[in-house]
Amino acid sequence: MRGVRMPHGFVYILVSPNSDHIKIGRTERPISERLRGINGGEAYAAHGPWELSDFVHVTDSTVVESATHRHFIDRKVNVEGTNELFSVAPHEARKELRRISAPLRVDSERTDQLFHNPDVILFLFNLFQLSGLYGNLDMQGSWTLSVLPQTNGGRWFTLNIGSHEVAFSTRTSTDGKFSHHLVLDRLILEYPNTIMWLGQHGGDVRRAEYKAAERAVSVSFDEDFARAERFFAREGVRRAMVAYWADALADLRERHAKSVYARYHSYDAVSQLLEYKRARDKVILSP
Repeated sequence: MRGVRMPHGFVYILVSPNSDHIKIGRTERPISERLRGINGGEAYAAHGPWELSDFVHVTDSTVVESATHRHFIDRKVNVEGTNELFSVAPHEARKELRRISAPLRVDSERTDQLFHNPDVILFLFNLFQLSGLYGNLDMQGSWTLSVLPQTNGGRWFTLNIGSHEVAFSTRTSTDGKFSHHLVLDRLILEYPNTIMWLGQHGGDVRRAEYKAAERAVSVSFDEDFARAERFFAREGVRRAMVAYWADALADLRERHAKSVYARYHSYDAVSQLLEYKRARDKVILSP
C-alpha cells in the first residue's frame, strides 16, 4: 500500500507598505509565481504590493501553515475577500514559523553539512549581500543555489543566474585552500591591483564562455573560506559584480524566465542564509 503523499511546498510571510497586517500562506508552486498571483488578484492587490518577508521549504506545508495559523488565530483579521491576514509583527511571525517548521525542513541535512563551517556561510552571506541576491529572493528559480552538487571533483556550492554559472567553490583543497570562481563584468580589468592579487593567489582572469554575455569574464583564486570572503572588499569587485549580476537578474525578472537548474535549487539553504543575515543585522544594530 502506497503512503499518502505529503504536500511538499512553502509556507511564507508577506508584508506590504500599504497594510498594517501580514499574510501567512502556503503554496506548492514556486514562490515567485504565487507572489505574482497575489499581487495581481483582486482580494489582496488592494492592500499591496506584497513582498516576501520570510519563507520555509517543508515536507508538509499544510501542517506548518495550519499550525502557524492556529498559533495566531486570536489575531486573525477579517477583511472581505481575504482569509490569511493577521495583526502580528513580522519578526514575531517569523520566529514562530521557524520554530514550527524546523523538524520538517526539506534537505536540511545538506544545508547543515555545508554551513557546519561558519566561514562558508560568511562567504555566501557576503556574496549574497554584495550581489543583491538578498533583494531578489522572490526570483528564486530564476537564479539558483545548489548545495554540495554532484560534480566531478566536488563543489561546496554552485550559483547560477539563468543558465549561466556565476559562482562556485571546489571541495578539493590544497594546503587547506579551495578554488573559488566568479563571473564578473569586464570592468574588473580596470583594476590592475585586483588582477595582480588574483595571480598571486593561484588564480587568473579569463573570458567567460557565454555567447549571450559578451562583457563577462571569469575570475578565480585559491584561498581558504576564512580569507576568501575578503576578496569581495577588493578594489573594483563590487562594481564589476553588480554590473553583470544586476543586469542578468533584471533581464530574467522582465521575462519571468526560469533557470534550467531550478530543480536543483536549495530553498532551505537560502532560507537559512536569510535567517543568518537577520541575526547578524540584529547584532550589528543593537546598542
